[in-house]
Amino acid sequence: MQPVTLAVRSVGPCLLASLLASSSACGDLAHQSEALRISPEPLVEIGEMEGAEAYLFSSIGQAFLLEDGRLVVSDQGVNEIRVFGPDGIFRHTIGRSGEGPGEFSQVTGLWLTPDGLIGLWDRGNLRISTYRPDGELVSTNRLRVEGEEEYSVPPEVLFGSFGNGDIALASLEFGGPPDAPEAIADRWVLARFSPDGEPRGALGDLRGMRRLRGQPLPFTPLPRVAVLGDSLFAADGYEAGIDVRGPDGAVGRTIILPTLDRSADTESAWSALEAELRARNREMYLGMLERLPRSDEFPQIGGLLADDRGLLWVKLYDVPGDALWLGHGPAMRPRAGGEWRLVRPDGEVLGTVRMPDGLSPLHITENRLVGVQRDALDVERLVVHGLER
Repeated sequence: MQPVTLAVRSVGPCLLASLLASSSACGDLAHQSEALRISPEPLVEIGEMEGAEAYLFSSIGQAFLLEDGRLVVSDQGVNEIRVFGPDGIFRHTIGRSGEGPGEFSQVTGLWLTPDGLIGLWDRGNLRISTYRPDGELVSTNRLRVEGEEEYSVPPEVLFGSFGNGDIALASLEFGGPPDAPEAIADRWVLARFSPDGEPRGALGDLRGMRRLRGQPLPFTPLPRVAVLGDSLFAADGYEAGIDVRGPDGAVGRTIILPTLDRSADTESAWSALEAELRARNREMYLGMLERLPRSDEFPQIGGLLADDRGLLWVKLYDVPGDALWLGHGPAMRPRAGGEWRLVRPDGEVLGTVRMPDGLSPLHITENRLVGVQRDALDVERLVVHGLER
């Protein structure tokens, strides 16, 4: 694999404070050309086709690095949280399945809290739990939403954590009846909660995937959200814009990125999708494809992450690679490979990097990129690549 290099601008250590605030507390940011290089081979690789259960993954959900280099990862397929050392050696699991304290039934959110704890959102039990990295349970709190009309649909997915420890959760409202003759978009309702489960207020909503007669379309957009400090960056994927929302969910401004016009490639995109479905023997989807109108509208954004330096990584939607029908793992996880724009929170595009084929990024630090890699035998692995400047 060849090294992946990106020419970017150095933004300095004061990036987050100066770009999210209205004042320029750190002065002018230095703009010097530097090269961002993703290591051609992973520094750490965890996952096997067969062997010890600790190294077998069913469906990796989220993962991140602790400050000391340990890796924390959720396997949604077996509902388990595992901790690995910087060398990739398994250390221990955290919690277990169940409904009691320290137990969980459906983990759809994992994050590092501001005080260095491991945060866990348990959608099945509607609970927020925190653990020390050694596995000791610190707190478990159920969401206090009973009787609250605006939370009639329980939150499902974690969309990010704020600088003060609050988290953004989202509830899904399916779009339209299953017999509707036209495609209708779902609706995601975002809300802010404290670590002890108290509602902090609404954060607005986002359009979700398009469905036709109850089934998601192959080239449907998905909501993409990242959090930096006390600002929430939200894109529904339909357009090349990212709304910047404040603590109350109000949109303060919108980052407008260059639009990708793919209308001329409509027929080739659908033909490529069909060919890939046939190669994978996806008979059900092939049958559905025959009945679908072939739209010339494609999403613009295929992924959105915030790195530890305070920059946004925005994936350009890849046709047909990002098609929902071709995906592996959680639907909200960015698809593998593709081109990513590196964007400052003020909207300035610093450059574009091509993610290595097969790699889906999950967490990006100052000098590491944690992601999921799927090989030719369909084995899912957790990998850590180096970032060199």
